[in-house]
Amino acid sequence: MILQPSDFIKLSKQTKDPRKKVRMLALAHFFEGKSRYQIAEYLKVSRTSVNKWVKDYLDYGLEGLEDLPRSGRPCKLDGAQLKQLKAYVLDSINRTEGGRLTLEDIQQYISESFHIEYELSAVHRLLKRQNFSWISSRSIHPKADQARQEAFKKFELETILHTPGHLLPERIDVWFQDEARFGQQTSTTKVWAEKGSRPRVVKQQQFEYTYLFGAVCPTTGETEALISPLVNKEVMYSHLEQISQRTQPGRMAVVIMDRAAWHFKDGLVEGLENVVIIRLPPYSPELNPMEQVWSWLRQHKLSNRTFANYDDILDQVSEAWNAFISCADRVKS
Repeated sequence: MILQPSDFIKLSKQTKDPRKKVRMLALAHFFEGKSRYQIAEYLKVSRTSVNKWVKDYLDYGLEGLEDLPRSGRPCKLDGAQLKQLKAYVLDSINRTEGGRLTLEDIQQYISESFHIEYELSAVHRLLKRQNFSWISSRSIHPKADQARQEAFKKFELETILHTPGHLLPERIDVWFQDEARFGQQTSTTKVWAEKGSRPRVVKQQQFEYTYLFGAVCPTTGETEALISPLVNKEVMYSHLEQISQRTQPGRMAVVIMDRAAWHFKDGLVEGLENVVIIRLPPYSPELNPMEQVWSWLRQHKLSNRTFANYDDILDQVSEAWNAFISCADRVKS
């Protein structure tokens, strides 16, 4: 079916593609009886383009006006070379001698291995096309046992073994617990600033500090915290008492914690009949979501600042914790 000029004008208003809009207007003028020379002059395009658009429409209809996929310039590296390059980049992540791979390193590797030269910007585009991205890495302890970590992530069986047999899984609350030190050895973070500037933020380097014992239950959004000038069995027991008292009657609190020395003291849950402890695998702090909580406190509340004294540390740490727990969705996430 041949469309009328008004149909092409209507289609030109509907499309968001500026190039397609020009093609529709060109065809509207064509079917109004204007010459191809007049159309080219009016739309400020070449007559060759007008000829092509008219021919494509007459041959293929509206589909002929769509943009064809553009393959772009072919990659200088063949499939085998790309596979070798990808393996080289991935191997660099696990090397033990330290450092990191840069665009210059990859540029040099391509030159030496394949005798092909790339500009740095082209190396960057090449990595993007191979699904690589410049992202922050996560730390792992050199003594960490990956197999034990993976097994721990499926800790349903261990939970069953540590809790009374009459309790159904839906009556178990899983808590994550940890401690962190906050004080006058503060840290700095990224801040928004004008391009080209070097913003300065305060970083304190004195020696007053305190410990924050924190625990969260992501399922319910419940939290408990305790601030202490030291860490030992007595403080840890008081913290577990908080969790015990927060746990509803008929439910059991399974507390996941790391292997700090004071977590192994005898009688740590003595008298707390609704609390059991499961410890993380050795050297595996990244398995504890509380690490993300500490990061949030430092990034959002306790960095780029100073503390006047110990009491000020207590006040600001308390305020930071209360800010974190003020949003239940944040706790659950």
